[in-house]
Amino acid sequence: MTQAFCDAALRLPHVVAIDGPSASGKGTLARRLAADFGCTYVDSGAMYRTLAWWTLQSGLRCEKPMRPSEEDAIVRLMRRWDARLRVIDGAAWFTVAGYFPREEIRSDRVERAVPVVAQITRIRVWMVARQRDCAQFGPLVMEGRDIGTEVFPLAQVKFFLEADAAVREQRLAQRGNAGSAGSGRDAMDATRRKGALYPALDAIRIDNTHQTPDETYEIMRSHMGRLRVAGAWPA
Repeated sequence: MTQAFCDAALRLPHVVAIDGPSASGKGTLARRLAADFGCTYVDSGAMYRTLAWWTLQSGLRCEKPMRPSEEDAIVRLMRRWDARLRVIDGAAWFTVAGYFPREEIRSDRVERAVPVVAQITRIRVWMVARQRDCAQFGPLVMEGRDIGTEVFPLAQVKFFLEADAAVREQRLAQRGNAGSAGSGRDAMDATRRKGALYPALDAIRIDNTHQTPDETYEIMRSHMGRLRVAGAWPA
């Protein structure tokens, strides 16, 4: 496989990569951008959540510290589970044996387990491949923590959203899940061996500490509008 072919595979289709830490606004703004620009929305974290849910359903331990044998068991489970990518309500999700665990993957148990699953390098390699498979669904807005650096490094536009830690913790508290994510999760993600959380060199960094969601969105929308004017994004 030539480098030119690999580059083309990572460049197509049109992709907007949105990365950032917990409570930086990724999900809300990514869904809005996808709807306004006619793209499929992809929450890469939901893919890890689905595997974490299935790991717990299968009775496997998913807590730090993980023994090598426990990591191996989760990897074996991942390699044989019946997970399929489907577009549901304009977003790409995993179904497992035909079932879409929409509510289950947001439970507190899964919230605690997903950072553990996401640290396993072999799982990240497999997940990145599945995230790239979403290209079959056409133009994408994909949010996560390593989309612009690992999954689609040649994406046409990359946003990295950030805000002061105290403000993000306050946002989490307002959503009713303070302590389930935040600085601890971000620290784990920033130091993992593969797919670490950091901005791509060519990312458009937006600090929304003192911005409303509408203000942040207008900045993102203006960048997308310039892409359309330049012919780099479908009208």
